[in-house]
Amino acid sequence: MDSAKKLKKFIINTFIILGVILFVPGLPPYSKLEPFSPTPPLAFEGALDPKDYLLARAEKLFKGEIVGPESLEVSPIDSNVLYAGLDGGSIIKIFGNGTQMKTVAKLGEKCSGSWDVNNCGRPLGIRFDKDGYLIVADSYLGIYRVDCEHSGQVTNLVHKHAVIDGKVAKVFNGVAPGKDGRIYYTVTSTNYPFHEALGEMLGAPSGRLIVYNPETNENKVLQENIHFANGILLSPEEDYVVFAECFRFQLLKYFIRGSKAGTTEVFLDGLPGTPDNLNLSPEGNILIALVSVRLPGEFDPLEFMFNHPWLRKLVIRLMHLVKFPFDMVSKFFDFPFFRQIGSHVMSLSLLVPVLPPYSIIVEADWEGKIVNSWHSNSADKRLFSDAKIVNGYMYLGSPFNDFLARIKMPNSSRVPKNLKM
Repeated sequence: MDSAKKLKKFIINTFIILGVILFVPGLPPYSKLEPFSPTPPLAFEGALDPKDYLLARAEKLFKGEIVGPESLEVSPIDSNVLYAGLDGGSIIKIFGNGTQMKTVAKLGEKCSGSWDVNNCGRPLGIRFDKDGYLIVADSYLGIYRVDCEHSGQVTNLVHKHAVIDGKVAKVFNGVAPGKDGRIYYTVTSTNYPFHEALGEMLGAPSGRLIVYNPETNENKVLQENIHFANGILLSPEEDYVVFAECFRFQLLKYFIRGSKAGTTEVFLDGLPGTPDNLNLSPEGNILIALVSVRLPGEFDPLEFMFNHPWLRKLVIRLMHLVKFPFDMVSKFFDFPFFRQIGSHVMSLSLLVPVLPPYSIIVEADWEGKIVNSWHSNSADKRLFSDAKIVNGYMYLGSPFNDFLARIKMPNSSRVPKNLKM
């Protein structure tokens, strides 16, 4: 009887505490949260048929030597050379048929450790421009130009504290350099830094699509209120850009020129997962890396939360309350342990253990039609955030894995037609 009373008292007290946390004023999030229902995931049939789960047989390169090769790019002068940005802030060059690597640039300064994200930086999207410079979106530090092939010189193009239409970017993400020198890029959030990305995922969308003009050194906002803006590609004629809206599980299309210039529409909806980086296939199509997967017909707790703003608000507030003491201690004392914990409380890495043991790379044409896909049902070969097919191999990046994955493609005679030279 006493046990039953104690349990009842515990439940009542818990609900009272949660109610206070939910309704007390002055705590984040500060924007109103709206319910929404993402389009259900497309079925695994036709071009989305898993077939033989090819990606599950991928080999692991540099196992344990690297962490988080998020985005991949091929050298414009040697298709046997790849570049990747790592957790910790380094840009690496991969050569020797995937057997060797070296650091070619490090954007951050006075980096004390991978937990010291504000100083170390975190390179996300990387793409070569028309002049052979690597354009890098560092989540914390801004947009950079790196001379990887020659001098190693690093130039900051968009400063991390740049105020653009009244807001500062908290997460720089994807980049798409144009032939005219302009750089289109995505900002995942203007509310939360990258290590607090769960706040952007559950909160009100604050992502942006921006274009940087190097001739005037100006940034122009093209689209706002994107729910976790991510990978981006320019169309072959560069009359529009396609970019990922992660937590609406879709790709959007922004028109640069033509009768629809300045407008945005849905390009591909109902993706069976969270779209991350966008890359080009050998045929010039779009490779979409789904870093996490929505399995058709299965309950998705995240989608349930999207429909219940009060629950999202409660979770965000609980995370902030857990994080607060670690931040306060770190503010006054140099305790790396507390900083490390504080930097992970609202991190996407918390989701990794509960994500399905599955990953997909989708290929779509420029009409928004899915034409092919490659799947992995392996628990240790998943979380792929970028894909690049070169010299008969598909290379697979990830923000979380401690390796670079590679798989030989069935049709190994295919070679890239659309390397950015």
